[in-house]
Amino acid sequence: MRKGVIVCGANGERGLMIERAIEIFSPRNLNRIIQFSACTVGTTPMLISMSGIDPAHMIAVNGCRNNCCDRILEKAGMKAERSVVLDDATERKLSPCQFTSQWDFPDIKQEEIEAFVRLMENALD
Repeated sequence: MRKGVIVCGANGERGLMIERAIEIFSPRNLNRIIQFSACTVGTTPMLISMSGIDPAHMIAVNGCRNNCCDRILEKAGMKAERSVVLDDATERKLSPCQFTSQWDFPDIKQEEIEAFVRLMENALD
């Protein structure tokens, strides 16, 4: 059975880091996952059941410690089996989600992206 990977819609630096991590994570794990946006699942929880994903086999990917993805799922009556947070993959303080008026984030390191990918892959097991 595939696991549902539900990704929050973080903005700014956090959103870019999640996007880069998903670009690495998805091709490596497509045979094991079905991926959704938390914003989409929150408004249409039926997508999970239509996809064949057992809600008990979902992984929430959160851009920050607000755990918005988990909160969106809970409001839709679902709870993730596991949850990962971008902050756990980096030692530096990340800026909060924000409307993106800036597209250059020079502090993002490939090591941070790979560390977040490892967190997501570990959550699959």
